[in-house]
Order: sequence, then C-alpha cells, then structure tokens
Amino acid sequence: MGFLVRIPPLEPTTSDEPTWGTVREWHVDEGDSIAAGDPVAEVEFETAVISVDAAGDGVLRRRLSATGSTAPPGTPIGIVAPAGRDIADLEAAAASDLGGPSADSAFGTRDGTAMPGRTVTASTPDGWCGRIRAGSFAWPYDEPESSGGTETGPTPVDVFLGGLAACLSLSVRYQAEKRDAGIGEISVTADGEPERGSVEQLDVTVRLEADADEIDDDTLERLVELAERGCHVSELLRDDLAFDLSWERL
Repeated sequence: MGFLVRIPPLEPTTSDEPTWGTVREWHVDEGDSIAAGDPVAEVEFETAVISVDAAGDGVLRRRLSATGSTAPPGTPIGIVAPAGRDIADLEAAAASDLGGPSADSAFGTRDGTAMPGRTVTASTPDGWCGRIRAGSFAWPYDEPESSGGTETGPTPVDVFLGGLAACLSLSVRYQAEKRDAGIGEISVTADGEPERGSVEQLDVTVRLEADADEIDDDTLERLVELAERGCHVSELLRDDLAFDLSWERL
C-alpha cells in the first residue's frame, strides 16, 4: 500500500477558483515512519491553518513540496509507502498531477480548465521558492542552492526561456501548416549565457523533422525566419541582447 499526501480542501468560497494553500511546516522528514492519523505537514490558507494527517501507516518516502511552496487543494506534496515498496507508480501519479490541474482539485477535468488569458501570478511565501499560477495551471520556481534556493523548480530565467522555446515551436508549426509544409516533430532549445546574472547571449536552435526530398533547406530556413518574426515572446527580448537563431534537421 501507499498513498500521496495532498493539500487538503478548504470550505467552498464564493470565488470560482479554489483558495490555495501554503506548506507552512513539515512534521516529519523523508525516511521517518508514521502511523495513520499522525500529522505529516501543516498547510496555511488565507483563513485557516490545517494539519495534513497520514491516511495510513508507512514511511515518508518523498517530499514533493518545500516549505513555503503554494498550490491548490489536491496537489500532491508527499509520498508515503512502506520502506521496501517500489514507489514508481506513486511518483508517476504525482508527476501527472503536478503537470497540470490536480484530478482531485476543485478545477475539475480538462473540459473545465481555465486559460490564463496572459495574466499570471507568482507567489513567493517565504525564502526563494514559489509557484506561478496561470489560470487553472501552476508550476514551481526556485533558485539553485548556491544562490540560497532549494532547487525544487526551474529559475525564473529558465521559465522565461521555456516560454520563448515553446512560442517559437508553435510559431514554426503555424508557418508550416499555413504553407502545407510537412513538418513532423519540432524541438527548440534556448541557451542563455552566462549561467548566473543577466543574460548577455541567447542561442536558440530549432530542430525540424522534415523529409529532405519534400522540403529543401531554403524552405526550412524561411519557415524559421518567419516563425521568429511572429513569435510574441521573442518580441519581449531587449534590443541590445546578443541573439543567435539557427536551425537543423532532426
């Protein structure tokens, strides 16, 4: 047996969105044994502080959320299972939940999700880690240990670079479909330098799956150029940033 420790639900409010909870304190460390009913963690909401109790006996095998992290009800924050049990299935279930709205949260199924409409909120309750909330989606951010963080998520710069890579990927797809170009997989890598401090150099590589007999190099290069011009995240880059865009076939 084993189970996921989740942020508990709060009494319904008049808001269409659930109130988020912040992991205020962990009462047990990874590797500690617990019994059913034992307090595992303490979660703070705007109107209440709730104890998260163990649903059964076991060992806290994983902490999935650091103290100070914020998430909606239903979000997995820990894994409890017997000491010798393989927890790959529980890790997979947690990863699936953390990749989008929790199946047990008040957001409901995919049909009921809410897109952010270009409005996002970053919450840093304490320390250097926090959570970005965009509509009914959420993901963590943090800093490396060398900068005082706990490495529980990507840095804000990494998050921005991910947005740029995703936007370029979709922009290439748009340009390809507009011209009936048979493009398969599109992979975009954005590499910012230096690794710490202000980004002074940004190298972006677009990798395209395309049949050389059907789409020549000139066409692919043109698609990438048009995609960069139409990428709205690329428009947010500062004018003096050294930016290099290249492409290659997968």
